[in-house]
Amino acid sequence: MKLKGKKVLVVGLGLQGGGLATVRWLLHQRARVSVTDLKNRRQLESSLKNLGHLPIKFVLGQHPLSLLRGVDLVVQNPAVPNSLPLIRRAERLGIPIEGEASIFLKMCPAPVIAVTGSKGKSTVASWLGFMFKNAGYHTMVAGNIRDRLMLSILPNINPNTKVVLELSSWQLENLGRFKLSPPLAVITNILPDHLDRYKNMSQYAQAKANIWRWQSKSDKAVLNWDNIITRKLGRLAQSKIFWFSTQAKVSAGCYIYKKSVWFKSGQSQIKLFSVKDVALAGAHNLANALAAATTAVVAGVPPPQIRRAVLKFIGLHSRQQLVREVGGVKYINDTTATMPDATQKALDTFKKYPITLIAGGYDKKLSYAGLARDIRRRVQNLILLPGSATKNILAKLPKKYPYIIVKTMAQAIVSARRLTARGGVVLMSPAAASFGLFINEWDRGEQFVKAVRKLK
Repeated sequence: MKLKGKKVLVVGLGLQGGGLATVRWLLHQRARVSVTDLKNRRQLESSLKNLGHLPIKFVLGQHPLSLLRGVDLVVQNPAVPNSLPLIRRAERLGIPIEGEASIFLKMCPAPVIAVTGSKGKSTVASWLGFMFKNAGYHTMVAGNIRDRLMLSILPNINPNTKVVLELSSWQLENLGRFKLSPPLAVITNILPDHLDRYKNMSQYAQAKANIWRWQSKSDKAVLNWDNIITRKLGRLAQSKIFWFSTQAKVSAGCYIYKKSVWFKSGQSQIKLFSVKDVALAGAHNLANALAAATTAVVAGVPPPQIRRAVLKFIGLHSRQQLVREVGGVKYINDTTATMPDATQKALDTFKKYPITLIAGGYDKKLSYAGLARDIRRRVQNLILLPGSATKNILAKLPKKYPYIIVKTMAQAIVSARRLTARGGVVLMSPAAASFGLFINEWDRGEQFVKAVRKLK
């Protein structure tokens, strides 16, 4: 991909960091870069300040179609939908449209192992990378993982590098334009999510399926047997399928037998580790361990190195992260729980404690019925942040169910401390997106951590 002197339009700078990494990479390729975003300069301040005085033309607060005049390439931010008029016009004009994922797969000098899923993809990608590093491989992990943005790691990759890439459904959408799939693909699960962007679950699942859709017969995919959607999708794949399951003995892949995790391929069966070896708490993390272990075996990591990584991996920042214990109360940051199912899993993890739950925010058109049932069963105190998801949570709870609505995270922590007795847990697990009240989910988590650290 030769971009020197080419006129490139980046559609969507955003606040998550991927847009910044894309712009910097394009400038490094000596392209002439323009950036357009519907947000204005004030809203994008946190991103713009990192671009300094670089030679970039910005058109903010609008997407005029005239921007396409003379453009050689459009780079579409994953958060920008294909229905955007500017993207549709570019398609009609025959202007090539890339995304960060398609650029990465085309430019990466090493085979890519890609991980997607509604939940667990960041944990599995990081755990898998940890397994590779423990086995002595030069390893790079990137994607939707904070501070590990994919285009920023390209210069550090050589043909022998183990490359693990976490991909969202939004990033996978763009791969359909080029019929691109990585040689080793992993789907952790497919659960209701992003239904504010997709018409239905089928459309969402099909976007996820792009991760293996164009694999060859010599390629491999690792799928969740326990998830009915991934099981159905697996029957359509032409590549070699390996399964992982906490509930059944699979024909090929990882399963549990007598409290140990085994890998099966053909007539061969190998014990990898004991269930008790898994350092991370929760049934969902046992499934994550199996997903990472299955992929590691397929990629050639020796079983002893897999067990060592299972024992040592401590998880990711902002995922059921213990921030502090103050006055006998544990404060847990689970800001990446942006869907009800994730918060339900967090409630299950801490079910032995009296729980004060901080939740709410922007609704992605998901059902909150199951979460409301778990709130009634397991939550002692409910503190809600403003937003459309909060309204939907309350609609599923009894009218007289006690709750508090706060305007800021700082107010939430003050209320949580007042309400939570010694021996309890304050769990910030929103079950919603962060749009509106926070810059992004990381900002939400940082505000929680900052407020907790101020407690005396």
